[in-house]
Amino acid sequence: MPIDHRLSSGAHSFMTPSGATLTYFVHGKGPRTLVNVAPGWGCASVLYQNSFTFLNDSFTFVHLEPRGTRGSSFPDDLTLMSSWHMSEDIESLRVHLGIAVLDGLIGHSNGGCIVAWYAIRFPQHVRSLVLLDSQLLGPDADSVRIPATNAILDARPEREAVEAFRGGRGPQHIPDDAAFAKAMDACLPLYFARPSRDMPRFKSKLFTNVPQIKCWAAQDRVEGQYSEQDSQLDKIEARTLVVLGREDFICPVPV
Repeated sequence: MPIDHRLSSGAHSFMTPSGATLTYFVHGKGPRTLVNVAPGWGCASVLYQNSFTFLNDSFTFVHLEPRGTRGSSFPDDLTLMSSWHMSEDIESLRVHLGIAVLDGLIGHSNGGCIVAWYAIRFPQHVRSLVLLDSQLLGPDADSVRIPATNAILDARPEREAVEAFRGGRGPQHIPDDAAFAKAMDACLPLYFARPSRDMPRFKSKLFTNVPQIKCWAAQDRVEGQYSEQDSQLDKIEARTLVVLGREDFICPVPV
């Protein structure tokens, strides 16, 4: 199968050597191929497909859905649902596309965590990284993240949303995708500097799908297997751009 077919616009799927199915979506016709990795907790890449359209003349975007998300199959062994394991999905995609070295990888939040794991584990296979408000795992990161998150939340005027976030229960207590979406909606104002201005467009034009609770539950249960990412960043050889929002209460650690 020629590479131009594998990078044609639209939805694609392929089978890995282990028998898993991975899905990805191609947008844009720019000269550089940029692989965007969706977070592994079930939000899918729809948000990024809708958000990055202004860059479609500059890049050919390959939006990868990690295992379990939106057509990508769950592993039979759910202990393989950590972000560390999801980085192997990027390697499977690289091999499928027939690209010796990926031009660039981009990831937001947990997607950035997965991308960073890839660059740590496969440093010779990627030239550039873009980490957007990236999650970073490890005790040193937690020592910064926890007080920073608390300070940001303490300063927010949307007290109902703050209480919803702080009082939220883990994924094992959320019965289905609809309940997951409702729990996210309760906290959604905290993701915006101007919620009344930006939330309506976000919900109607950008994040238009329903998140998958099974993904979050599976990932959350096993993420601690490989939790010392912060001590391995020196293994990354790719040129790296870090973009951090100073009021990001989810991922406030400058990687």
